[in-house]
Amino acid sequence: NAEKKKHKSDNKYKEDDGDGDDKKKDYWLYRDIVVRIINKKLSNGQYYKRKAIVDKVIDKYEARVEVLESSRKAKDGGDILRLDQDDLETVIPKEVGEKVRILAGKHRGKKAKVLRLTKEDYRAELRLTDDDRVVTLDYEDFSMLA
Repeated sequence: NAEKKKHKSDNKYKEDDGDGDDKKKDYWLYRDIVVRIINKKLSNGQYYKRKAIVDKVIDKYEARVEVLESSRKAKDGGDILRLDQDDLETVIPKEVGEKVRILAGKHRGKKAKVLRLTKEDYRAELRLTDDDRVVTLDYEDFSMLA
């Protein structure tokens, strides 16, 4: 298939032209982040709302993920799936101090620690681990590290 696959997120993200401002790329996957599966049709909903770890990013828009256990006692994790980014969403830590990976904007790829979570407007204050700068980002622009 020679055509570039059209993604639902294409309208939400702007292409980064390299001038260093906050423009976003239309892909956001990164290795070793925690994601949530949001595809209801996959295996008759068996994986819907389940968390997984991105094991490998394939062609920017697809990832090989390993499904996590649904609870501490369950032994239902370990399945390896290949999913499009449109079937996944970011996972926001519940606790301040947790480590995250920034997935969009000029700080894409950097690690940070959560300073504050603001549920009302779906934003968080993060401290970059490489230079201690504090940034405020939307929940969709970062995800919990595995």
